[in-house]
Amino acid sequence: MKKHILFFNATYIKKISTLETAKNLDLTVSVVGPELPEWSRPFVDHFICANTYEMDETIPVLKEMTEKNPFDGVITFWDRDVVPVAVTAQEFNLKGSPVEAAERARNKWKMRQYLNRAQVPHPKYHMFTNWNELYYASVEMEYPLIIKPVGASASKGVFRITKPEDLYRAYQELLNAAMPENDKMFSFYQNEYLVEEFMNGQEVSIEGVISDGVIHFAGVTEKWTDQYFEEYQHAFPARLSEAMERELFNITSEGIKALGLDHCGFHAEVMITGKGCKIIEINGRLGGDFITTHLVPLAKGIDITRENLLAVLGEKISFEASKTRAACVRFLIADRAGVVEKWEGVETIKEMPGVVEFVLEKQPGDHVGLPPEKFHDSRIAYVITEADDTEKAIKYAENALSKVRCFINGAEETVPGRDS
Repeated sequence: MKKHILFFNATYIKKISTLETAKNLDLTVSVVGPELPEWSRPFVDHFICANTYEMDETIPVLKEMTEKNPFDGVITFWDRDVVPVAVTAQEFNLKGSPVEAAERARNKWKMRQYLNRAQVPHPKYHMFTNWNELYYASVEMEYPLIIKPVGASASKGVFRITKPEDLYRAYQELLNAAMPENDKMFSFYQNEYLVEEFMNGQEVSIEGVISDGVIHFAGVTEKWTDQYFEEYQHAFPARLSEAMERELFNITSEGIKALGLDHCGFHAEVMITGKGCKIIEINGRLGGDFITTHLVPLAKGIDITRENLLAVLGEKISFEASKTRAACVRFLIADRAGVVEKWEGVETIKEMPGVVEFVLEKQPGDHVGLPPEKFHDSRIAYVITEADDTEKAIKYAENALSKVRCFINGAEETVPGRDS
């Protein structure tokens, strides 16, 4: 019998391979959301129009669909819909995380509380809702500090403060940035924020899928971030010892169990510090930025998107690697806001050694924004590479983007990633 999968939102074109994978599995694909992007239409059998920010409105609409065509599974590939997917799974008796577990994965304060109860290492933290609470919490902590919204994602609204004199300014920047008018992600858990210790070390992410309580690991990804914690490079697999990889898998397993996640993909971000590994956060969905759609399959031959789909459908999954290669994605990051005027040097990039994919994210005439005024609008191009080992994949990516020139407001832009 052909199975029916429900996607919560088609999201954006970089996620096109998730829908392609579902069709390759010969699934009937439905998408629920406020709109269906044009690019997704060839892969979607049914579009269900609903305001997925309001589940009281969405569930009745989904019930109408199930009367004729019941769902066999429900899934999402971005943070916003982790909780709605869990609510839907519970409503229709499908495989999914408990709603409370999904909430813990989406609300960074709840996540910290549950990690703390289970004694899973994580940064020192306090929750605050106003300036006085932040100030008194900061007095008990050592600088540098991090402040962030509890419900945002993709490092949006994250600020680093190096000294007490800068705390109020950063607080005002946080309030100005974390408004729903700027980004709907900030509509979740409004006016709730965390202040955390800044952790020195190497940040990595751990990728995998949980199925019937069994945690399947695809591996560890190296990552690079800029001063606003926007990620400008990922490489897989990370260049780590087997002992360190085991430690990362162990702490991630402990964190997943503490949160109670199940029947979902996961993307855990962990800092390797001088005092051991500490969890930054665990997301109840697969990693973005082409990590799971491109890097993992290119490097290990594991189609992690396919396995995530099978897991929520209640099918058996396999994480057996068929390759021992490496892959890297590197983003070209603008160092100024403005309008793209022209590109140079892009014609031969796709023919360079190791290059799998090269895309201009901003075309002439497109506007570029920078944080803190605008998050996730500074990426102007990216390249994906593969090689025999991680170091070579990284070098291929660096070499490729070094040939690219972008002119913004008449000035040349050559920065692959703002300095952290």
